[in-house]
Amino acid sequence: MFGTYFYNKNIRNIVILFGTVFNDISVRRTNAADVVQEEIKVPIAYGPAEKFLVRLREATDISKGKVGLTLPRMSFEFTAINYDSTRKLTTTKQFKAVHATDSTKLKRIYTPTPYNFDFTLSIMVKNSDDGTQILEQILPYFTPAYQVTMNELSTVGIKRDIPIVFTGLSTEDTYEGDYLTRRALIHTLTFTVQAFLYGPVDDIGIIKEVDVYKYDQTTQAALAAAQRVKASSTDIKPDPTTADADDDYGFTTTYTEGI
Repeated sequence: MFGTYFYNKNIRNIVILFGTVFNDISVRRTNAADVVQEEIKVPIAYGPAEKFLVRLREATDISKGKVGLTLPRMSFEFTAINYDSTRKLTTTKQFKAVHATDSTKLKRIYTPTPYNFDFTLSIMVKNSDDGTQILEQILPYFTPAYQVTMNELSTVGIKRDIPIVFTGLSTEDTYEGDYLTRRALIHTLTFTVQAFLYGPVDDIGIIKEVDVYKYDQTTQAALAAAQRVKASSTDIKPDPTTADADDDYGFTTTYTEGI
């Protein structure tokens, strides 16, 4: 078990999935007549909010290659992972799919393990209206869960609806009173992604022949001696034997009596 290398990119894909959900949000600036003067698509990147706040405080100096951060902006971070026993499934269940390059084999994987992935989403803005615009484009979809279809394991063709559960919101204003200090209003949203982690994918052969043997064991002496007398055998094969799972094929059954 341990020591066999495999990498399904489950955690990586979960992080990408979470960030993708929030990558198409924008804010609009209007004049007194409510005419749109500017529309800004809010950029999002992976990393802690503190990293971007440091860049926010840096002055722009093109000659030195330093560009100060502009707001609004969002960042997200994967913060914790916990096993979820309430979503545990039967561990012996298997998922199978035809091998991509060898039609005589199947790819097999067992039931995945449920884990909860905790994320934080930080919304950084200079004015409260930008922040409320972003929040109102996010919060109504979470009741408190928002379902997203995820291609969990492309090699086996497994797709699943993954719940992203909203768990809380806090707000912080980093303005400290200095007129030279740039203001940053930060809304921090927390979420739990109820996803799964898969084990290794095995290659197994496709069963194309079945032999069934029947035995007579009617006397006490035969039972005591653990002797069995073959009564018949039945052999079943696909016709033709080269048929694949998606082909139109029948079966050839051969019945033989006795030994």
